[in-house]
Amino acid sequence: MSVKQLWLNLPVKDIARSKQFFTEIGFRENPIHKGSTNLAGFLIGDQDFVLMLFEENDFKSFTNHEISDTKSGSEMLINIDAQSKEEVDAMEALVRKAGGEVYQSTVESQSWLYGFGFKDPDGHRWAVLYMDMGKMPRG
Repeated sequence: MSVKQLWLNLPVKDIARSKQFFTEIGFRENPIHKGSTNLAGFLIGDQDFVLMLFEENDFKSFTNHEISDTKSGSEMLINIDAQSKEEVDAMEALVRKAGGEVYQSTVESQSWLYGFGFKDPDGHRWAVLYMDMGKMPRG
C-alpha cells in the first residue's frame, strides 16, 4: 500500500464556530465542503494536508468510541511547521485575534527551536514551531 494523503479528523461542538476560527487563522476551506452545516474541511500548507471537522455525535458514530475530554487531558499535539520566527509570531497574533487560547506563549528552546502552543475552540492542542536546522545539535 502506498499512502498518498493523510487526513486529520477532529470532533467539534460547534461546526460554525470552528469553521470561523480556522478560517481566521489562515486555513483554506476545502471547496467541496463549502456550505455544509454538519462538517467542515480545510486544506493546510503547500501539500494540502486535509483537516476534517465533524460534529461530536457524528464523530462518535464513526469511531464507535467516546470523545476524549480535552479539559482534563491531551490525546495528541498537532504541530504546524513555520518557516521563520516572524511566521510563528504572526500566527500567535492570528490565534489570539480569532479567540484561540494560547497555553504557551512564544519561547525559544535549545537555541534552535522557537514556537508557541494554542488550543482551538474545542480544546485540541496545536503547536506552531520554527526549527533553525543550522543550529540544531548534531548527535
